[in-house]
Amino acid sequence: MKIWIELNVLKEKHVNILKERHPEIEWIIDLDQRFDCDAIFAMPQTLKKELLDQFKHLKWIQLLSAGYDTIDQQYLKERNIVLSNAPDVYSISIAEDVFSKILLFNRHLEGYLQHMKEGLWKNIHVSHEICESTVGIIGAGSIGKEVAKRMKAFGARVLGYKKTYEALENFDQIFTDQEGLNTIYQESDYLIVTLPSSPQTKKMIGKEAFALFKPSLLFINVSRGDIVDQDVLIDALIHDKIRGAGLDVMVPEPLPKDHILWTLDNVFITPHNSIGSPRIQDRLLHVLSMSLDRYVNHIELPNKII
Repeated sequence: MKIWIELNVLKEKHVNILKERHPEIEWIIDLDQRFDCDAIFAMPQTLKKELLDQFKHLKWIQLLSAGYDTIDQQYLKERNIVLSNAPDVYSISIAEDVFSKILLFNRHLEGYLQHMKEGLWKNIHVSHEICESTVGIIGAGSIGKEVAKRMKAFGARVLGYKKTYEALENFDQIFTDQEGLNTIYQESDYLIVTLPSSPQTKKMIGKEAFALFKPSLLFINVSRGDIVDQDVLIDALIHDKIRGAGLDVMVPEPLPKDHILWTLDNVFITPHNSIGSPRIQDRLLHVLSMSLDRYVNHIELPNKII
């Protein structure tokens, strides 16, 4: 079996570990030799139809990411190509990023950093805590579960939304329909979006949702920018219909220098890097090795998309 592995997220030293663990595999790194491979380990943005057309023997794609919204799934189905992702690799770092955004607002960290530069010993009044607040998590998947676990440690009430019902640890309630979503929108002090992008979720959080939000709501999006109607979000921020927003994702990316979001005092922006962690590659290596072991032994992949 020949596998082309993209040297992007995964570095060469980790590829070497894979080679040692799986000497039966012929690992291809050279771009000129990749088109004869049976499998691809790569990031989704690399895998355009024009490129995949050149892989005549392709049977399996293992993504190096959790997200797969840019993949043409119908094309893969037509070619009978298996697609799997790396769902739990980035969840811990993204969950920690959520708290960095919340605490920046709650504890006025930006203001205190400015005070440090000025040598100013001055208190900034604190008006919000996570403890005893209600947290809504839209998308109770691997990221949502890691966020919920940490929210319970802070003493929050946690509400979750997912497509199908499942009793989940660290969630006080799980909702699966629009009525439940509205409950989350109405009751949340913090709303955290962790849904994957799909035709069903694009602009899912729009004018109707924002009309239900508390003025004190802190909105956090670490999933995909197109899940939110960004114009509605901007209007809510400008007119203080919500307290603020911590955004790791937006539309478009990169965000243009002259975009209004850069200018708003109640917004904190990071450049789609909530996954950042020194342990990502070790976690990814574990997923790739597990997937490969199961695939070659004809065992169902737990991370299979199609």
